[in-house]
Amino acid sequence: MTKITSAFPARAFGFIAAITFGFFFPLKADVIVLQSGAVITGTILQQDASGVLMQMAYGTYRYPQAWLKDVKKEAAAAPHVSNNGQVIPDWAQIVTALANSGWAPEIKQVPAPVISSGNFKNVPYISFRCAYGGYEINIYGDLNNPAAVQVGAMGYLQNNAAAKTNCINLICSVLANAADRKLVRALSWSQKDAQTNGNVTVETLMPGEMGAYGGWWVSAYDATALANAQASDAELLALAQPRTAVASPAPATTNNAAPAATTQPAATTPPPATSTDSGQITSSGTYTPAYYNGWTAAELADARPAAVAATTYPAVTADKAYATSAGSMVYPRSYTREGGTYGRRR
Repeated sequence: MTKITSAFPARAFGFIAAITFGFFFPLKADVIVLQSGAVITGTILQQDASGVLMQMAYGTYRYPQAWLKDVKKEAAAAPHVSNNGQVIPDWAQIVTALANSGWAPEIKQVPAPVISSGNFKNVPYISFRCAYGGYEINIYGDLNNPAAVQVGAMGYLQNNAAAKTNCINLICSVLANAADRKLVRALSWSQKDAQTNGNVTVETLMPGEMGAYGGWWVSAYDATALANAQASDAELLALAQPRTAVASPAPATTNNAAPAATTQPAATTPPPATSTDSGQITSSGTYTPAYYNGWTAAELADARPAAVAATTYPAVTADKAYATSAGSMVYPRSYTREGGTYGRRR
């Protein structure tokens, strides 16, 4: 476990990813018990002085240290190949690889703004920031079988060679095909570049170019899958939501609820939610925090600016009003694509 301090940005330039191609840690049944007595199960991706980052079926959320009463992590099994024949593995595998990379502290899921132009136009996705805003990771399309994945070195890391190496290594780690990984390694770092192997395209994008949002990017996508991943107007209407913050959840302090057992808590039968966390128990027995359907103000602040497409690229934005409007809408924390149709996760 790495202790994270505020000095990270000064040291970040020395981090190099050390990820073995195509291998990941499997999802585990970890458990955290809140001070309120509520039990939450999922996969602990990170645990540090600021709290725990938990991965669940509907996305990720960081629980502050002050909320936690007990944390129980299942022993990690041996790494294994998990692409299962897919060009890009499911979202959980990608985020697990990121969490185990060694250079991605403070992973936060942030709102993913609707993209209104380019290859990713109207393709739903989920977005993560880490290393204090130094990296952004996006996963597109069906979250169980993504059409694309991209990682960018942002802000203070956009011109850093070690950060670019980390981005390249992460993309390589999620591509099962050795030929695809070889193309990634051969991409130009100094100018926009794209290489294709069958349906798979890998490319770099430079800061200052349209769609780069000030970052240096490397992407991999299945061209056919990406074209088929666009949401219809009806699906977008059902999925996208305004950039409106929900109230941050109150600290889960001890109250008159019966305390949860501190040894071997029952993962499938959590105690009822209390007034301090206002969550609910789903029909499958999973505890769901109240805030998972919305975005907090802090999460919205970490997302891309709403009007960046209209203000940064006026010459190439055909419809500024639409670009601004689209950027002001964001996708939910998670979604489904059952039978080829996108929908909100219930």
